[in-house]
Amino acid sequence: MNGLEMKYFVLKPHGDDIYAAASRRAMLIYADTIEAVNAQFAIELREWALREGVDHRSKEFPIMLQKE
Repeated sequence: MNGLEMKYFVLKPHGDDIYAAASRRAMLIYADTIEAVNAQFAIELREWALREGVDHRSKEFPIMLQKE
């Protein structure tokens, strides 16, 4: 087997470190991807990411939440 094979990915969205920011970013991308088949779950993921990571000193989330 080449490379890393993962069955599960553990998210740690709470906090202001790089791992928490990456988890929140992944949650938002995942929500965008599944929205067409499970809109409610996508909404809940976005709300969770926002609840855990809003840092009023950072511009990360306003930028990340803009839809293209």
